[in-house]
Amino acid sequence: MKNTYVYPAVVEKADDGLGLYFPDIPGTAVLAPDIQTAVVDAKNMLIDRILEFEDKKMVIPVPSDPDSIELNDASDRIVYVEVFLPPYRDSEANKSVTVNCTVPQYLRDAGRDAGLNFSQLLQSSMKDALGIKQKF
Repeated sequence: MKNTYVYPAVVEKADDGLGLYFPDIPGTAVLAPDIQTAVVDAKNMLIDRILEFEDKKMVIPVPSDPDSIELNDASDRIVYVEVFLPPYRDSEANKSVTVNCTVPQYLRDAGRDAGLNFSQLLQSSMKDALGIKQKF
């Protein structure tokens, strides 16, 4: 699994700012008032898309050679956007999600009366059952 990706992005002038998209990554387009905002927004979108590809075990597209990218207007430009994924992967792995768990009412009531943290207890039990020693 690669940690760093660099993709060319096409910047186009728009009526109300700039448009930016990655020709190699379908479904990526941002509209922003200026180049700084466009690049930041595009970088966040690129991170989300690559993490989605990884999560779904899809092939991550290879960045195009800039000479092969067709520009639609003489004012269009190519910029490069780099992403370093480990901090985002860690964040994604540690994101809390809701799990619906059913227990008998008497256990729920006894747990509440004892002041148990159900989420913490479930996490600890799952880690024990899976043999997970480290904290993600």
